[in-house]
Amino acid sequence: MKDYLSEMRSFAAVIEQGSFTKAANSTGTSKGLISQHVKRLEDALGAQLLFRSTRKLELTEIGATFLEYCQNITKNADAAFEAVETLRGEPVGTVRITVPVSFGEMFLQDIIVSFQQSHPRIQIEMELENTFRDLQSSHMDIAIRAGLSDDPEQVAIPLGQLSELICASPDYWQTHPKPQTPDDLAHHNCLVNFQYYKDRKWVFFSKDGPQSITANGNLRLNHYPLIRNATVQGLGVARLPRYVALPEIRAGRLETALDEYRSPLRPIYLVYPYQGNLPIKNRLMIDFIRNWFTDRPDLLETAPNGHPAP
Repeated sequence: MKDYLSEMRSFAAVIEQGSFTKAANSTGTSKGLISQHVKRLEDALGAQLLFRSTRKLELTEIGATFLEYCQNITKNADAAFEAVETLRGEPVGTVRITVPVSFGEMFLQDIIVSFQQSHPRIQIEMELENTFRDLQSSHMDIAIRAGLSDDPEQVAIPLGQLSELICASPDYWQTHPKPQTPDDLAHHNCLVNFQYYKDRKWVFFSKDGPQSITANGNLRLNHYPLIRNATVQGLGVARLPRYVALPEIRAGRLETALDEYRSPLRPIYLVYPYQGNLPIKNRLMIDFIRNWFTDRPDLLETAPNGHPAP
């Protein structure tokens, strides 16, 4: 029987990526070759695997059954090569990561560059998105998440806790008195991330207990780096994640206020599907990310023992 491993890999990639073009990009081949591979499989099986239209691809019943075998076979083939490379001390393979958009923009480029300097034969695929994805069905190896799902088949490693800072530009503070209490924000143009604060409620904690205010302003966005840029330009007061604000604070482009009032803390986790034998490429990346944040405790708040602050 002819060896159809390449064709099976291409077919699985088409389904996982959602199109022939994306499958070609992800596998480093051409769209034409991917199409040829799927056609060869259909000819060999004597059955149609996909319904193709200009808008989407759908699996036939036979295609859905065959896809599961393709995924298992290609996964086992990759694992076999990884096992041999591990014995040789040369880990290879692809690690697929999904992270929140602003988090990935701030950190993951530096992390990936540093990681691949040590492990150049490991390939990284990273998706930036703010929705929780099912890691197993989407074939993702690792996720970084603010909060956890209730999936018992996932392992979660705490990286730290996300806090937020009230910030504005020095020019803004020169023409608008710094607030002394959260209530004073009523006199300021507040720049709000509507994805996390749909009701525009900002909660603060102090020695007097929790306090909530409504953040009013003329600009609402769902992307923290854009809110940071608008704040640097002097458009108003923002509540920014610590990791987003710190570089601008250190450069003198932002100044904080209400430092004695603390924001709620959100735990950040590195998550991966439970596996009896975790591939070494995944383990190397997991350990690298965890150690990277441990070495930078100013970015995410942690307790002295390295665990998230209570």
